[in-house]
Amino acid sequence: MQTRFSGNIEAVRAIEDCIRATKKYTKGAFSKPLQHPVQGEDFPSRLLTEYYEVYPKMEISWNMPVNQLQDWLWCDTPCISVVFCYDYRSNNAYVTIKNGNGSVHELMDNIPGIRDALKQTVEKNGKH
Repeated sequence: MQTRFSGNIEAVRAIEDCIRATKKYTKGAFSKPLQHPVQGEDFPSRLLTEYYEVYPKMEISWNMPVNQLQDWLWCDTPCISVVFCYDYRSNNAYVTIKNGNGSVHELMDNIPGIRDALKQTVEKNGKH
């Protein structure tokens, strides 16, 4: 189950900024890198996708305790997959939060400002 929030680029970027303001995420550290189209002056990218692994109850840093670091490296730390998609051609964007409303509530409880940022978007529940 996934929950998707859609809106304009500014509204969805505010959600991403809330996550980026913390030390509770990695940008797809344990995932396969996304394939990007050919870039260059003749082929400007108008679509952008960002993948985050958010750890709502733990900060990721070089100063974290050894036991937390080991848990994180062995993927024993619960995380929430969050995907941001921006379409600059139409000023539309959406964010998909995996594992449904439980994950959304966990983010709202542990990431400052994200509750207000989510209110600026339209929620669409279900599999997408």
